[in-house]
Amino acid sequence: MTEEEGVSETDGSESLNDGTAVGLPNTSGDRSRFDPGELRRVIAAFPLTGVREIREFPAGSRQAPKVRIVANEGNFLLKRRMARPDLVARATFNHQLQLHLEAHGVPVARLVGTTDDNKSMLLENGQVYEMFHWVEGRRMVKAAQEAVNAGRILGRIHLAARRLDWTEPPPMPGFHAAAHVNSAFERLEAAILGADPDVDRSSLCEVVSRLAERCRGAAERVEAAGWAALPAQPIHGDWHPGNVLFTPEKPTRRRPGAVRAVIDFDASRVEPRLVDVANGLLHFGMRSDRAVSPAAWPTSLSPRRVRAFVEGWKAVLHDPIAEEGEVLPALMIECLIAESVVPIARTGSFATVPGFPFLEMVAKKAEWIDSVSSEISGLLDA
Repeated sequence: MTEEEGVSETDGSESLNDGTAVGLPNTSGDRSRFDPGELRRVIAAFPLTGVREIREFPAGSRQAPKVRIVANEGNFLLKRRMARPDLVARATFNHQLQLHLEAHGVPVARLVGTTDDNKSMLLENGQVYEMFHWVEGRRMVKAAQEAVNAGRILGRIHLAARRLDWTEPPPMPGFHAAAHVNSAFERLEAAILGADPDVDRSSLCEVVSRLAERCRGAAERVEAAGWAALPAQPIHGDWHPGNVLFTPEKPTRRRPGAVRAVIDFDASRVEPRLVDVANGLLHFGMRSDRAVSPAAWPTSLSPRRVRAFVEGWKAVLHDPIAEEGEVLPALMIECLIAESVVPIARTGSFATVPGFPFLEMVAKKAEWIDSVSSEISGLLDA
């Protein structure tokens, strides 16, 4: 994973002044929305006065509508979670963790309590509504120092979350050896062909088969490397640049951005903390270009940002577990494949990108992770 091995980035991609936002394509398609009467009822349940602007905020899950609200008390974000039988229990755990982190000094988007009983959520007609203080921030740029800061804040979350007094958490599926990932593979080819009938069927079948086999092999290696020995604790569960807001000022090399707030705890759950690390390494180390097809993206992750992210995390925790390094590469492969095949199995595409070229990119990246697995494992050496 050295620069000499052909995985270096151009100077421009590491320039703070010209940094580009890290991330995959934005979601698209029909989004759930609030109706006017619903908005009036819900906003009235929170201590906001003089509301003068309500603007749709089309970010994140299409099933969870959001609006930005400007009121006398400031700016706020209202979110409605999609209804599920287990939603209230999950939301309660999510809020318990978020409030705990806030109390321990971790910067999070603060929840607003309801007017009547100061509850952190409003339950109405089977829906969960959450009101947050608005946070001005920006996405991370492709620079090592901001990856360090993202790693540090994750370390602070993991350190503080250890002290959370939690009982049995509600079920929240992860990606390791997950049944829903296996189910997604069963629907994958039909979904892609339904969205793009011109895809070469034999090539698609080969890529899907190769990914399914690699995913199974990675899950087996995770178990063999010591997954069962890793202690479980509350984790963020969806650690990527879209959920970490940096100070909005344009960064420079001398003054890189600091983390202003961590958002979106909807996927928080109890699992080994390495889940967040594996997810973070993939997303904060991603070498992507929104202007070209993912099939043309570099095969590797950014070595500088990968190392920087881990160093930031280790600087806070100081206690990597021996099995974590052994488990990490295969867990990254599981995460990469799961986060790709599940959404593609639903629509045949990954956001605005056709499913087949996206899966080709995923296959190449998974192969690259395998090829440098010993170096990835070594990142967690004490």
